[in-house]
Amino acid sequence: LLLHRYALSNISNQHSSILHQMKISMAPLNVGIVGATGAVGKEIIGCLENCRSFPIDSLRLFGSKRSAGRKIDTSKFGNITIELFSEDSARECDVVFLAVDGDFSRAHAENICKGDDGAIVIDNSSAFRYKEGIPLVVPEINAETTKGKKLIANPNCTTAIGLMAVWPLHQLFGLSKMVMSTYQAASGAGQPGMDELMEGTRSVLNGERDVAENKVFAHPLPFNVIPHIDKFQDNGYTKEEMKVTW
Repeated sequence: LLLHRYALSNISNQHSSILHQMKISMAPLNVGIVGATGAVGKEIIGCLENCRSFPIDSLRLFGSKRSAGRKIDTSKFGNITIELFSEDSARECDVVFLAVDGDFSRAHAENICKGDDGAIVIDNSSAFRYKEGIPLVVPEINAETTKGKKLIANPNCTTAIGLMAVWPLHQLFGLSKMVMSTYQAASGAGQPGMDELMEGTRSVLNGERDVAENKVFAHPLPFNVIPHIDKFQDNGYTKEEMKVTW
């Protein structure tokens, strides 16, 4: 979760840079978050609440049928009712954060930003990270690539954090090779992953089980380290490991 929190803390800087590059006025904006009840969506809400440099006129939260109608209390934006997601509703916003999986983003992102009246879309999934013509942005490094673009991809959270340290070194000395080792949190699997870790830890500590039950993860996670994140690729690395290079 700290990785997500660090990466998302750059959101206001990214959007300020994006809007500046696109020559859009920094008048208060109508902002939407799709996937607002998930772990990443909640972090985006928190970042926007704590950001003073990103002017927001209204915040709209979108979710599935299961979430629609629920209310979320925020300190800055008041009590917000989650709306059932639709592309037309999202297009009414100026800026839309997609805190959803890649399949959802591939199905809807380009339709939300299509045309002059579409919204600027910031996608947090891996769907567009390797697609030509869609900028993959760490704002402190390459915000200028967003000029004239309405769909912007975020890199993997490990990549974003690593590049903040590596980029100045590369500028000064040049880098030919880098070995990166990461130990990632249960939050990478979203709320279900965090719940499984919490419940599994409780059951072991209470003596109910010797080894925690696992359904979300390939192996029990409590008191364990698993060298397996996402699916294994043909080269022997997992998809999450390869995302650092994509």
